[in-house]
Amino acid sequence: MSFIANSAFEARIVNDRFDDLSVIAGKYFVSTTATDCSAGQLCTRDSLLDCEGFTSVKNESAWKMVKATNSTTADVPIYAADPHDWPLVSSAKGNLYAVGHETLGLGIPAGRYGAFRRVHFDNVSVYRFGVGNLASSLSTNTYFTISADGLLTPGASAPVTSGTPYFKLQGSGNFTEGTTNSFGYIDVVACFVA
Repeated sequence: MSFIANSAFEARIVNDRFDDLSVIAGKYFVSTTATDCSAGQLCTRDSLLDCEGFTSVKNESAWKMVKATNSTTADVPIYAADPHDWPLVSSAKGNLYAVGHETLGLGIPAGRYGAFRRVHFDNVSVYRFGVGNLASSLSTNTYFTISADGLLTPGASAPVTSGTPYFKLQGSGNFTEGTTNSFGYIDVVACFVA
C-alpha cells in the first residue's frame, strides 16, 4: 500500500496526562501483511505483537494495528497513526528519515514500529486531519463517519445509531509547514451517539 497524499494528524485538545494508553506502539497490518500506514489512518488494536528474536513470547506493550471501519463502535478503542512524534518516518517514495521536526504528512513504513494515538470520542477532544484523510471531498458536509478504509467519510448529518463514533467539523484551513503554507486540514471534535 502506498502512502496517502496530504494525510496528517495532530491532537489539538486532549487529556493525555491522565490516560496511560493515549499513545501506544504498534505495527500496521492489512490482513497478515505489515503495510505502510499514512498519518491519521484510523485503526484498532488487533493483537499483541511477538517479541522480536523470541519464540512464542508476546510483547506486552506493542500491538498489531488494523483499519477501523464504519462498523467500529465507540466502546472499541480507536487510534490514529501519529507519526509526528516518532523519529523514523517514510516519504511517499520510500525514503526513510530519522527526524524530530517537520514530519507533517509522513507515514509509518511497513514493518516498522510507529506511534498510534487513541481518539477519545467524548464530545470534547479535538483532532486535526489532513484533507487526504477524507474518503471524499468535504463540500458543505460537517459530520464524518469512519469509512471501510479507516478514513473520514463526510456526511450532511450525524449518525443516529447508538454507540456510533463520528466527528463533527470545528474548522478548516491550511497547515503551516516550516515557513510555507502547505496542504489543507480539518479540525474535528470526536463524538459518539449516546
